[in-house]
Parts: sequence; C-alpha cells; structure tokens
Amino acid sequence: MNENFVIEWLKNYFDKPHLTEQALKPVLHFSLLWNLFEHTYFTDNQPLNPKRLLDLSNISCNGLTEDSLNTTFNYFKERYFPNNQLDNRYTTLRLDTVSHNGQLSNYNFCQTTLLASNPTKSEKTKTVFLIIHRFRNNLFHGRKNPETLNIYEQPFKEINKFLVHFIETTADNNTINNQRQIL
Repeated sequence: MNENFVIEWLKNYFDKPHLTEQALKPVLHFSLLWNLFEHTYFTDNQPLNPKRLLDLSNISCNGLTEDSLNTTFNYFKERYFPNNQLDNRYTTLRLDTVSHNGQLSNYNFCQTTLLASNPTKSEKTKTVFLIIHRFRNNLFHGRKNPETLNIYEQPFKEINKFLVHFIETTADNNTINNQRQIL
C-alpha cells in the first residue's frame, strides 16, 4: 500500500487534484508534535487546560530564544493585524471573550499584545500559546473539511517550528520541570 494512499484517496473522493501531501504535511506534523508536547508537559493528574498552559508559558518564557519567539509572534501579528488593522481571521480563532478574575479575556489580551509597540517576552509567549491552543482546538474538535486543510499550511509550519524550539529548550530544563510539578 502506498504511504500516501489516504491523500490519494481524498483527492479522488473529493475530485480535488490540487490537494497535496506537501500542503497537508504541516497539519499532519502538528498532530504529532502536539501529542509529544502534551505528553511531555502534562499528565493524567495534571491534564492540559488553559490555566496550566498559561502557567507553563509563564515559567518557561525565559528559556526561549528571542528569535524563535519573535518569529512566531510577528507571524501571528501580521496574520491577524496586518498594518495594525484587525483581520477577520482573528475573530475566527474563537479566543475566549469572557474575562476571568478581573483579567482581560484571552481575545482582548492577545489583541492588546499583538498591537502593543513593545510587549514583554511573557506577554508574547502567552499570546503565542493561546493562539496555538486555538489552532489545536479548531483542528481536533468540530467539523473540518479535509479539502481545505491545506489553507493552514503556513500557520502550521510556523507553529511547528515554535513547538520544536519550545520542546528542545525546555523539556530537559530542571528548573522549569520542578516549577511545573507544583502548578
């Protein structure tokens, strides 16, 4: 059986010859990286949830290189606020719009951070993780049309580079791991 048989089958099923494995690879790779990410940083006793994800971003942001973080952050900034103008794709992320404990909603926090002239490393890391988490939720939950998954090729390429960097720079960091155990 051809290793690309699923892609070939989908192309025939939908009669979409432009559906390519190359364009879908970043989406497929994300699913593998996200599984490793969850396995590495979360447990059955401490499963992934938005609070734990943000706690992880806070304790690990200083371990990230400025280049990697800024590349991903600036990609999202240009994607969602080109020329500092709201793009409709930002609203389709479906970030939480409810404020909790007097804090800005995730929607407002990310918008404020993406539009800020000089956000902190912590704010950028939190924003990147909130957006990645929405990509994760939007991919793994709800209805997706396999015909159009290739339109997410570039965002998933950027996300994958960030996740690889994050895992490489933090997975074996004992300071981060010790702090993570008490979250």
